[in-house]
Amino acid sequence: MKKLNFPYPFNGFCGTTFLNCFSSVYMFLENVAAGGSDYDCRQLRGKGCNSCGNCGQGGSTPISRQERYFFLFDTMCGRSSLRCRFDGTPTETQDMICEHDFYDGGTERNVDFIFGFAGYEYRKVTGDFKAEITASIDAGKPVIAKVKTGKGRCRVIIGYDNANSRHDKLLEPDYKNAQDLPKKACKYDDILALYVVGEKIEPRYTLKDGLERIVKVIEYNKSEKLWEEYANKIGLYGAGSLGGTGIEEKKARLKRVAETMEHTWNCHNFAEVFRNYREGGDASAYDAVGDMKRLRNPAFREFFDQISGPCYGYTHDLAWALVGLNETADWTRHVYKTGYFGEMAELTLCQIQKNDEGVLACVRKILEILEGTQ
Repeated sequence: MKKLNFPYPFNGFCGTTFLNCFSSVYMFLENVAAGGSDYDCRQLRGKGCNSCGNCGQGGSTPISRQERYFFLFDTMCGRSSLRCRFDGTPTETQDMICEHDFYDGGTERNVDFIFGFAGYEYRKVTGDFKAEITASIDAGKPVIAKVKTGKGRCRVIIGYDNANSRHDKLLEPDYKNAQDLPKKACKYDDILALYVVGEKIEPRYTLKDGLERIVKVIEYNKSEKLWEEYANKIGLYGAGSLGGTGIEEKKARLKRVAETMEHTWNCHNFAEVFRNYREGGDASAYDAVGDMKRLRNPAFREFFDQISGPCYGYTHDLAWALVGLNETADWTRHVYKTGYFGEMAELTLCQIQKNDEGVLACVRKILEILEGTQ
């Protein structure tokens, strides 16, 4: 039996997705301090977050430190810029970044980007799992395993127990803060592939590459008119609008908008990265990754302010409002007037679209300045 000391937590923004697992493994590889908390965090006691706000005010716990790396990788790979179709059909950029779960960020192209951005070699392995895991653990490195089924498709292997060859066991960390916890321990037969961590290298992808990915995703959302599709479906007037639908269809469409807002909260992850580069923020966790220190340029501050508050801080609040509207709408009263809920939602979605365009303009400006200072 051999087990690595892996005291790193997982965050509650998603399940055991590739991004969640990689962020924790990255902390291990970089020997990031795991212990200690300067305030009472409910999550450290195995309870749900109560939005106390301490972590956003400079407070620090192992979970908040892991979240920062998650936000960084999530944003630079483009996942936190994704928007989804009204009918749920995966978009081209979703297919590039995600696999089965909108929150995953684990397609092969994206896995390569994240390892390359973080500055580590890796190998994808599809066979001889026992030998590969044993060799990696013996070398002092955990392994990320992609499993065949489950909502969160990845696991972190931190050890093995092969004292009895008939009952080989894989050892995993405690995933307790993640959503949709795995229902059973990972076994060799559950594994589809392994991502075996190699040597630390000069990053193959830079800040500029990450920003360009963000631009590509937001430009795609815009060119595909994803928000216009929602506005057409949820508005009261016009072809295909709420006006000609019954009460059940009105409910279904507003519910779909609320479901989409659950995805649109990824704007929080995006804003947190740039927010921490504002004056008074703490971007020390990011500075050690690749060439992220280039964001220290004072010329960027106005763009960070715009992204943080008027754009994605605002989008985050508006998304909550639409979720709340769906949860509290009284469909039993004023049946005709319930169509006006759609008009309210349409107006809100138009503002969210403007916020996306504002962020796109800011990122383009940051890229222009970066390219001029090389």
